[in-house]
Amino acid sequence: MRCFIAIDLPDEVKGQLKNIQRQLPLEDNKIINVKPEIMHLTLRFLGEIDGENVNEIKLILNQLKVKQFKAKLSSIGIFPDENFIRVVWVGLEPREKFKEIHDLIENELSKMQINGDSRFESHVTLARVKFVKDKKAFVDKLKKININPLEFNVDNIKLKMSTLTSNGPVYNDIFSTKTY
Repeated sequence: MRCFIAIDLPDEVKGQLKNIQRQLPLEDNKIINVKPEIMHLTLRFLGEIDGENVNEIKLILNQLKVKQFKAKLSSIGIFPDENFIRVVWVGLEPREKFKEIHDLIENELSKMQINGDSRFESHVTLARVKFVKDKKAFVDKLKKININPLEFNVDNIKLKMSTLTSNGPVYNDIFSTKTY
């Protein structure tokens, strides 16, 4: 099954992100917005894993010692760069705390020999970009979008299954652990 480890966002944050999506420059561009109800912070994409690995990952998540903390929306950004725009995102702060959690998970997964990508940016994907007519104008408009630094509690870490459909991905929770 195709899986990832994530932090869910409260509905209020998803609503704010939906408002930001409405401000994305659509004229002469092909952009596909992420449905707000599935928005999250991916701590680690796992790819295809089997049931045995799922059980081991549940144990890892259950043993994580992560204190509950406050987070907030920060700036808007793009991946991979201004010359080749494929994703529009909003960052989450405190970056160092999210990176710390990512690194804890990455360390445990390496013991299972689940290889991954050590690059990490604490973000929520807003949209996938298929085409931008004028990249400079697009980026300039993005920079003018005001991000309300809405604050929220980070109180869970989840193992999710991703099923790709013609209507976009469908995510189902496999396991959830609470922060303390």
